[in-house]
Parts: sequence; structure tokens; C-alpha cells
Amino acid sequence: MISFRSGTLARQLGIHRNTLVNWIKNGKLPAQAIPGRRYLLSDEDFEELCLRMGHDPDVIRVRRMPDQSTSKGENTMSPEEAIPFSFKPGRLASQLEVIRQCLTCGSCSSACPISGVDGMDPRKALRMIVFGKEQDLIDSNWFWKCTLCGKCEEACPMNVELVATFRKIRGLRDRDKVPGPMHKGVVMCLQRGNNLGIPKEDFLMLLEDLAAELAEDGCPGFTAPVDRKGANILVTVNSKEPFAEPDDMKFWWKIFYAAGESWTIPSENWEGVNWGLFTGDDASMKTIVGRIVENMYKLECKTLLLPE
Repeated sequence: MISFRSGTLARQLGIHRNTLVNWIKNGKLPAQAIPGRRYLLSDEDFEELCLRMGHDPDVIRVRRMPDQSTSKGENTMSPEEAIPFSFKPGRLASQLEVIRQCLTCGSCSSACPISGVDGMDPRKALRMIVFGKEQDLIDSNWFWKCTLCGKCEEACPMNVELVATFRKIRGLRDRDKVPGPMHKGVVMCLQRGNNLGIPKEDFLMLLEDLAAELAEDGCPGFTAPVDRKGANILVTVNSKEPFAEPDDMKFWWKIFYAAGESWTIPSENWEGVNWGLFTGDDASMKTIVGRIVENMYKLECKTLLLPE
């Protein structure tokens, strides 16, 4: 077996650490998280990875572990059996693996910018899952003050996926009780293609007016390309810009004009901010992402730009 740290191995393979971690998370690379912020990978999978990336496995510096697959004395307990206390399964029962890895060391809470706000912190949240305080967590507004910055997860010595856990807690709240306008924005985006419900005609008229202003302000002949098939870049827009700060849209346009870039803005489903991500609404998030992908294929664009 091969033991490695994601950053160390990624540097040797010539890829970004996040790329390697994403391969692990989506199952493309069958590595298992182990204590010490390390991962465990079979010799065969390690060799296949190295060869695929064009590297000799023998020169990659990793820790080679002895084979411990013998059945004698092997601990075959499931995560549920390994927890030495009574866990009350509920909608957070899937977080058993998270609980099994947590040492309750408090590193996450020390790194969290809002630790202690509303009497809550990351470590306490995990302990509440353990003791069946599921509804208290779902009702807490602390998880909505959390920005999912990931500092807690970065500080964790056991690679506990805290951000995913907190986002899952958000997703369990009734949608009509999601704080602020976020869920309303998700619904509006599903219905009208953007979070603020700006009508298509108004949006296109605004693009035309802004383009005319830019043409008079140092970019002669400039027009805003809408639904231009075959453009290199598909540009999405944060709906707050056409709603409240339309001049901010010109900054990108000036760069494109100066570079002679081929780009376009879709006339529908142009929203670049996916509030389904922030509210834990996976189904809506997938639909909104799918619409952007559909625009990419329909307009035959090569590159996606999310200015947000």
C-alpha cells in the first residue's frame, strides 16, 4: 500500500493539489483518507496513476506501507460499531464516517472565524450529531453565518470533511425557513433564469445601452455579443450587476475589446451565481449548472467564464 499527502504527491505529478483531492472525492482515484492528513492507495492504483501522468512510479517519493490485508486480528467493525456510544440515526446518519475520524481536538474551532458565535463552533456541531441533536443543528442560524470558507477543514489533522457536513445541515432545513432571500432567489432563477427575476427584454435592452455607452467611451464600434454561436468564451453575469451596478459589466468588456477576444452572453439562463450551492439545495444547483452547460453546447463555446 502507498501512503501519501495530497500536496506532496500532486507537486511530484505536476498537478494542483485540488485536482488530486477532487479525483479522490469523486472516486476517480480510489484512495482512502487515514489519520495524519494522509491518504492510502493500493500499489496497483498508484502505479496506474503515475504512468497515466507520464511518471516512473519508482522515482515518486511516497511512503510504502506493509500489506495488512491478513484476516488474523483484522478489525472488521463497521463505522457504526466502532463508535463506543449510542448514536441516534437520523437524516445526518450518513455522517458516521465523519464522526469516526474526529478526535475532538478542537483544531477546527480554533481556526473558525465565527467560533463561539451563538454558542456554536465546528467541534460542538460534530458532537451534537453524535448525541442526536439533529433538529437543534438544523434550527441553528450559525450554519448560515458560516461562509463555508474551509479554515476548519484545513486545520483538521484527520481530514474530516466539515464543509460538506455543514452544507448538508443547511440542506436539511425546510426551504421556506432558509434565512434571507436566498431560497427565493433559487426559485426565481429556476423560473426566470436569474436570481432577481430580471425580464429577458429588460436585460437585452440594458446590454444594448451599455454597449452604446462603451462605444462612445473609447471603444468605437463596440457591440455586446448576445447568443453568438462559436464564440470562444461564454460569459455569465451576477444578476446584481444589471440590477444595481450595470457599469461594472463594462470592465470585462473593455478587456475583451482590447484583446480582440471572441465572447458572448446568453440571452437566457445567464446567471453566474448559484444560490443552490449556498443553500444546500443540490437538485436546484444541478438544474442551474445544467442550464449553463446547455448554453455552452448550444452556442458551441469553448471556455466558460464565471466572473463571480
